[in-house]
Amino acid sequence: MFKFLVYFCGIFNLLNGAKADWVNPVEIKGYKFFDSVTGESLLIKGVDYYPRPNFGRLNDNSVDFYTHEYRKKWHHDIKEFKKLGINAIRVYSVDPDNDHSEFMCALNEAGIYALVGLAAAGDFESITNKETPGCYSRALKARGERVINEFARYENTLGFSAGNEVNHFVPLGKRPQWNAPCLKKFVRDMRAYIFSCESIRNVPVGVVMADSDRDKNAAYYNCLTNKMDWLESAEWYGLNTYVYCDGAVKTYKEAVGFRSLVDSFKRYKYSIPVLLTEFGCLSQTFPTIDGYAGIRNFNQAKFMGSEKEVQEVFAGGFVFEYSTEKSIARTPYPFKEYGPQNYGLGYMSPEFCNDIDIPCTFVPIPAFDQLKAAYGSATENYVPMNRDDFWVEQDRAPKMSCPPDFPALTDFDWDPDKYPSLECPSIAKMTYTCPNKILKSPPFVISMSILGVIALVLIAKVLVAKFLKGGDKKDKEFSSLLKAENGNGTNYKSTEAK
Repeated sequence: MFKFLVYFCGIFNLLNGAKADWVNPVEIKGYKFFDSVTGESLLIKGVDYYPRPNFGRLNDNSVDFYTHEYRKKWHHDIKEFKKLGINAIRVYSVDPDNDHSEFMCALNEAGIYALVGLAAAGDFESITNKETPGCYSRALKARGERVINEFARYENTLGFSAGNEVNHFVPLGKRPQWNAPCLKKFVRDMRAYIFSCESIRNVPVGVVMADSDRDKNAAYYNCLTNKMDWLESAEWYGLNTYVYCDGAVKTYKEAVGFRSLVDSFKRYKYSIPVLLTEFGCLSQTFPTIDGYAGIRNFNQAKFMGSEKEVQEVFAGGFVFEYSTEKSIARTPYPFKEYGPQNYGLGYMSPEFCNDIDIPCTFVPIPAFDQLKAAYGSATENYVPMNRDDFWVEQDRAPKMSCPPDFPALTDFDWDPDKYPSLECPSIAKMTYTCPNKILKSPPFVISMSILGVIALVLIAKVLVAKFLKGGDKKDKEFSSLLKAENGNGTNYKSTEAK
């Protein structure tokens, strides 16, 4: 009985003392992200996450590391995310046929959102370098819908990315309008699918562009080539940009390159959220720390929280990247020398790990602590605003004018239009609650607390009754013994009376 009591009290204390940083679904108002429950604005403090090993068949661009099979790997990394102080990660490629509930729930419990890519490497799973309309396949459309069906059910899915740097995936000498309509059409189809399914949460769909032809790309994905089709524009805009690479710069005023980027989007008067989906350039002007050359200071991350001018154009960003990829690094392991591809906040160890028979473990380098400090400063200085108190300026509400040299979507005959979309998933399938969240939710904990008190009272009553029963038996035995010695119980009773 005592062992049971100890065990029950342990469970009781665990339930009452459980702490988690569960996040709520986001919503967009104007050019900001808001917590849909609390109404507070969100500053996205993220990292690009693709934990590929150093060697072996998993050292590839399209491995889905976010499943139960790799739990040991991502479970360790989520602890590092917590240390880093981030609230979002970006994942590039997933397999929609896999279950990602464990991973997404572990992220959610840690207070972390995920920006999820809809495409993957391969001619039929991404926008290709073929000329429009051949660059968009029905296979990609179906894949995108399947990714939506898998990830829209998780409350911490921040958004869907329709492509990554498609503007650079064109034949030599061709301009971005070569395949840009394909990406815009893909965005339109994914938004239309979500809108058509009552069971699917309205997770925002956006694009991620490389920072070239900045003005035209920014305008094209936030404009309507058909004024009657409001679904064809992106809901958020991502930019992979590596500006401001002078290690001597300390203040926002000195950061000329970064301020130029801010000024561009101020001039656009952009009406949707802008995320720096990859940022944090490399330069030999950054110092050597603990033997590691070129350690970045990540001042851009700090500026996002401290500079109001920056907050008015950028909703946050994702530092590139969590771990250095050995397959593209140009310096010897463990990458202490400066290298133009050594973007990691750490590296995978041991050197020849493959995550099959030799597990990889993340080892942070000084860049990790630098980013931790920068995001910590951003958090300390960021003042969230309430959704109800936020009003979009009149000149930032409309869509932009489309670039005249970019074609309209209606100019093409699209092969994916000839095939129906997937059936809408059931409400039951899309209504998902993490098991740990149920166990640790206030109603459940309160219920368990009440049951715990009742159980403890019942256990105490049983123990007391058993003790009293044992005491009565001993009293009777003692009384019988006195009667046997004295012939009656007078002395015993008189003694008891005294």
